[in-house]
Amino acid sequence: MAMLMIISALVVFSGCDSGEKARDELTGSRAVKQYHQSTKDIGKITDRQTEKFESIPEDEKQEGKKE
Repeated sequence: MAMLMIISALVVFSGCDSGEKARDELTGSRAVKQYHQSTKDIGKITDRQTEKFESIPEDEKQEGKKE
């Protein structure tokens, strides 16, 4: 009975955009998409921080270590 309700819900929701979101939520696809987007964002942040660190003159890096 539960399986029939799930299948019916998928058929009803598959006809519209919000249905696609509901199906993604139900199957876990949305979480996977969010995970991939987050890893891309973290990669971009890491790259920016690396560029900032590399642009600091060596003298300032040494002063930061002393403190």
